[in-house]
Amino acid sequence: MKKIIFILLFSTFSLFIKAQIAVAYYPFNNVFSISSNTQNVIWGDLRLETNTFFGNVTIEPHLMWNYKRTDWVNYYAGLGVSISPFQTDQDIDLLNGYSIDFGVRVKPIEKHRNFQVLFELSPFINKDFDGGLFRALLGVGYNFGKKD
Repeated sequence: MKKIIFILLFSTFSLFIKAQIAVAYYPFNNVFSISSNTQNVIWGDLRLETNTFFGNVTIEPHLMWNYKRTDWVNYYAGLGVSISPFQTDQDIDLLNGYSIDFGVRVKPIEKHRNFQVLFELSPFINKDFDGGLFRALLGVGYNFGKKD
């Protein structure tokens, strides 16, 4: 399981190396996100919970796929893994669970296409596959770099 997590983290970070950066914040969920260029067909996203104790910090690397892109909106889907790398209890596993993502990145201002409004549905299931939750995220994002 640790090998799968490492491979997913490595592939997500390798996308960041040669990519432009995008940031997003989902205020209702207290999640900050940094992504590779979200205009690419395949892009990586790394999410961090911002409203938690340090020992409970959850990091979620996601690998996303833009299955439809237009001037005004990108439709995407992806897979993610939730991990807690700073757990101090040895009995607690690093892995929390998995998610499947379905979302849109709307570019509402014609002269400022790098500003985006984000909406995502993200079903989450825990590592034991015996429970989960249905997450909905609403936020704002900005792509740094060249104009889309």
